[in-house]
Amino acid sequence: MHTLGQRLQNWRERPQAPVASVRRQWLAQLAMLLRSGIALHPALGLLQLQQPVPQQRWWQPVLNGIEQGQSLSHSLSQKQVFSEADTALLGMAEQTGRLNEQLSRLVHAQQRRQSLKQEVQRAIRYPLVVLAGALLVSAYLLTQVVPSFAELYASFDAELPWLTQRVMNLSTWVANYGLHLLAAVALISSALAWFWRRSAAVRSGLYRLLWHLPVAGPLTRAHALGQWHRGLCETLSAGLSFVDALDCTASLIGQSPLSGVQTPLRDAVCHGQRLSEALKQQPLYPALSWQMIAIGEESGMLATMLETLAVQFEAELERRCEQSVKLIEPLLMAFLGVIVGTLVLSLYLPLFQLGQVI
Repeated sequence: MHTLGQRLQNWRERPQAPVASVRRQWLAQLAMLLRSGIALHPALGLLQLQQPVPQQRWWQPVLNGIEQGQSLSHSLSQKQVFSEADTALLGMAEQTGRLNEQLSRLVHAQQRRQSLKQEVQRAIRYPLVVLAGALLVSAYLLTQVVPSFAELYASFDAELPWLTQRVMNLSTWVANYGLHLLAAVALISSALAWFWRRSAAVRSGLYRLLWHLPVAGPLTRAHALGQWHRGLCETLSAGLSFVDALDCTASLIGQSPLSGVQTPLRDAVCHGQRLSEALKQQPLYPALSWQMIAIGEESGMLATMLETLAVQFEAELERRCEQSVKLIEPLLMAFLGVIVGTLVLSLYLPLFQLGQVI
């Protein structure tokens, strides 16, 4: 019991990782201090004084790592809150003496990722809320309203309309098995969430499924392509070699279907093939990508073309999110109207035939 109490106390006292916005602010402040000419260790010390006590405890190992001679990228990698690609970029920037530039670039990249994430969440949140409301209204009608009408119609010695009979049977089924169904849905959802967090294969399979769906497919493709072009632009701008830039970019796109073609792309570039020619052989990339990249390779403005492509795919993602919300909203409202209308109609059909029933 004493051991359990100690564990709980240690868990409460353990510093919690700051949220993404706080980590981004920390990086931005560090970049500003470095640009002003302050060395890395004093800059980290000044940052520590500006943080609340819990955050000071969380960031202290980073400062300790610098004092022990570790690099900033290595110290941050120990916290495991930044992606491997981000820490690799910071490590390369430390070697080239461009740490403050890369910190600023990393802050902007994280802001863009957060903005894209919020756009996708915004597109999904509203339909889910409307769908949940429709299910709640339907469950209330089936469990509270329909049984009252069933008792009323039980006194009539006549056959009820077919639709009314089906709704009565559905109401009985929901009353008997509704809680079991709800528990099963909660259990399955929890299991899927658990596998999503811990299984790369599950995430990869879901991404492949979304890639080919009618509405979610364009969103998924625009998001993945925007990430890829943005990541390659950032890594090349940070001074990485072409092959290293492709490796870091591959780690940014996670388990999307694009991850499966990164090794062939890398091998083609290692064998002297142009990136545009390698992309032309991959059907997952649109023609616009390899065409503009070919122009960038010819003109020596590859990073600029990648930036243009990234902006274009990010704008397409935002536009498709807005279109999806505008499309799904009336469909869900129509679905809600059909469900509720069918239930109400089934309950009042016998009243329309009241003269025959009595």
